[in-house]
Amino acid sequence: MTDGCARRLASWTVAAAVALAATPAGAAPSLQFSGSAYVDSWVIPSHQPNADQVKAPQGITIDASMRFGVDIHDTLSFSAKACISCHGIEMDHAVLDWQPKPWFNAQFGRLNVPFGEYANRLDQSGHKTTSAPLIYDMGRMAYADRTSFNAGVLMLPYVDTGIMFYGQTWLGSVLQVWYAGYAVSGLKGTNDLEWMSMRTTPYVDNNKIPSYGGRITITYSSNPGAVIGDISLGGSYTGGRYDRDARLQYDVAGADLSIQLWKATLRGEYAIRRTALDMNASGYGWTLVDHHFDKRGFYAELEHPLGRYLTMVYRYDKLERLGVPLPGSSPRMTPNSALERATAGMVITPSSGIYLKLSYEYWKPNGFVAFQSGHAGFGGAF
Repeated sequence: MTDGCARRLASWTVAAAVALAATPAGAAPSLQFSGSAYVDSWVIPSHQPNADQVKAPQGITIDASMRFGVDIHDTLSFSAKACISCHGIEMDHAVLDWQPKPWFNAQFGRLNVPFGEYANRLDQSGHKTTSAPLIYDMGRMAYADRTSFNAGVLMLPYVDTGIMFYGQTWLGSVLQVWYAGYAVSGLKGTNDLEWMSMRTTPYVDNNKIPSYGGRITITYSSNPGAVIGDISLGGSYTGGRYDRDARLQYDVAGADLSIQLWKATLRGEYAIRRTALDMNASGYGWTLVDHHFDKRGFYAELEHPLGRYLTMVYRYDKLERLGVPLPGSSPRMTPNSALERATAGMVITPSSGIYLKLSYEYWKPNGFVAFQSGHAGFGGAF
C-alpha cells in the first residue's frame, strides 16, 4: 500500500474515532457497516480489424467499497465510504450529516455531490450493467484519454469538498419532492477538465472561488401492484471556474426520467457540459470560432426480470464532443466527434447478495475504429 493510500485510510479511522468520541456520555452509538466487492474482466477480441488501435483499459479490474456510519445523537451522524477502483483507494465521502427537519438538512465535509439519477446507483450492486453510461464514465471507456474524448460529461461519483443543504417534502399524498443546493471547491483543469486532479491530495481549491449547484427530483408514488409504478423526474446543475486564474467557466446540466412498468424499469438521462476554452493557448489545429466546446450525451435503458434468478438489461448511449479539438488532440478528433454504444447484458443472482454479470457491447465512434467487446464480472454486497 502506498503512503498516500495509508494516509487516507488513517484519516478515515481518525474521523470515525472523533465521531465516536463526540457521542454524549451514557448514549449507545448506533453503528452501521456495509460494503461490496466486484471483479470485472473487459475483453476486446483481437481478431477484429484494427483492434490494436482501440484505446481501452482491458483486463481485470476491481470495484470495491466499504461504508461506516455512526449516529452521534438524534439529529447528527457521521459517515465515510472508501472505494477501490481504477483510481486506487479513495474516499467516496466523509461527512457530518445534520438532520433537524425532513425539509432542512445539512452535510459538510467530503461530499458525494448529487448529479443525475445514476449517482444513486453507482455501486456495482446498485445497477445491472457492467459499465457506466458514457456521459458519466470514470475510466472504463474507450478513447477516453486526454488526446481523444477525455472521458464523459461528468465523472461519477463526483466527490468534492464543501457544504450541502438538502431536504424533502410531500405535495399532497402521492408527489414527493427532494431538493439540494451546495457550494464546493469545484472541478479543476487547464483548457479542459483534468479528472485525476479531483482525486489527488491535498483536496484544495485551485482558484479559491467556490463552485455551486443543485438538484431537484419529483417522484410520483403509485399504489402497490399498479401496472404503472413509481415515476421520477429530476434535474441537476453544477458550475464554476475550473482554472487556476478563475477565468474559464464550466456549466453542467442534466435531466433524468425513470418509470416502473409492472416488473420492468425504464430509465433515461441527458447531460451537457459547456466548457470555456483558453483562447491564449497555442497549437489549435482548427480556426477558433466559439470560445467554448460542448460535451453532451444521453442513455436509454430497460431492465426486466426473467424468472427468479435472472435479470436482463439493454442500453443505448451516445457521447458527443462539439467544438475545436484541444492542442495535441488525436488527428481523428474533429469539431463534431461522437461515440455510440449498444449494450445487452444479464445479471444472475444464484444467492442473496451474490451476482454474476455478463454483457455484450458494440462501440461505434465516428473517426475511430468500431469494435465489439464483452464483460464478465462476479461480485457481492452486504
